[in-house]
Amino acid sequence: MRLLLTTLALLNSTGFTYAGDIDQTFGFYVAGLKAGTIRLIGTEPALGEDGPYTLHGTLTPTSIMRRFHDVGYDGRVDGAVSDGQFVPQNYEGQSRSESRQTDVQLTYKDSRPQVVRYAPERGSHPYDIDPAAQNDAVDPLTAAHMLLRDQRGADLCDRTLDLFDGRRLSRLEVDAPIHNGAKAICEGRYTRVAGFSPEDMQEQVNFPITLVYIKGDADLYTLSFFKTDTTFGPAEAARR
Repeated sequence: MRLLLTTLALLNSTGFTYAGDIDQTFGFYVAGLKAGTIRLIGTEPALGEDGPYTLHGTLTPTSIMRRFHDVGYDGRVDGAVSDGQFVPQNYEGQSRSESRQTDVQLTYKDSRPQVVRYAPERGSHPYDIDPAAQNDAVDPLTAAHMLLRDQRGADLCDRTLDLFDGRRLSRLEVDAPIHNGAKAICEGRYTRVAGFSPEDMQEQVNFPITLVYIKGDADLYTLSFFKTDTTFGPAEAARR
């Protein structure tokens, strides 16, 4: 659940038709109640061009949300865009969900993640996976931005991405969009794949996602709203 919230909390990354700053804010709601604020800032190259990118994403819960479900996230990543693909180089993330808090640092070599730090440390478990075997799996922050930045109509949704948070492998899949005037609706799913405890896998494996985009200028679609199911109620976010 923590990895799902981390990723969904950062669905708001938005590209531009020109190189420049990213600064987006969403209101985050759980079971209809204001749960927190989502913000993503950073830089990236112009759409269709290669170059460096940086992202900093946060999920800040309200005091009411913290009382019932203390979740939060603060992550940073830098990397490069090459042939339209975001390739992370360095990732750091601090997250908490209920009683679990983690501090992760990853570096990447030949598109393979290397775990520099994962705290708190623990002994090995039979369900652990080898980070070096997660070829082409990106960090949660880059995955969210790759999938859900502003997109041209021809490139909208219809994508699968693997993400690795230092211990667990998950998958984001988004189907081809259904168009309704200037609105495009994409159905998808977040799936726990490997590295999760048996208890986590028994709790829930697949989480449905609905994304709503609005068409703007130059055939670009911008994410305006998303919703998903979580183990403690339906969650959604709306652009401010």
